[in-house]
Amino acid sequence: MKIVLTGEPGIGKTTLIKKLVGALKDKVIGFWTEEVRDAKTKKRIGFKILTTEGKGLLFSSKTFTSKYLVGSYGVNVQRFESLALPILERAIREDKIVVIDEVGKMELFSKPFRELVTRLIRDPRKDMVITIPIRDVNPLVAEIRRLRDGVLLEVTKENRNDLLGEILELLDRS
Repeated sequence: MKIVLTGEPGIGKTTLIKKLVGALKDKVIGFWTEEVRDAKTKKRIGFKILTTEGKGLLFSSKTFTSKYLVGSYGVNVQRFESLALPILERAIREDKIVVIDEVGKMELFSKPFRELVTRLIRDPRKDMVITIPIRDVNPLVAEIRRLRDGVLLEVTKENRNDLLGEILELLDRS
């Protein structure tokens, strides 16, 4: 079963993923990304990747100089890959639910990441919960949105507090 979550930025997709990881504990493997905010101004200054193994690393920042840009954020693809690729390679081998938050513009700069995600989504034996942007920013995002064995759920203000139970139920049935 592939559960695909989408929704507007800031709607609660990552919060939902973190609750799911907390509920399933050692039954999941993967990562999520979080905003990094300035301690004083509370303004967003970057993004970090966090794995289910407890590793974390800033991979995108307004202060990074990079040829990979999303808005005013420089993306350090090598930093992202240093955590994302090993955990996804393990996910291919292990019998766990794979969590990927998210397959977005910043993450898609990595060709090996795109290749691993493609392998995982095309493996009929892999249960996954994966988040994608509301718009198809890449052919891979479009493919994920239209997965034959996928369930697409849009996270909204109205349903975001009820979706965890629905996702756990879907995973339990697969």
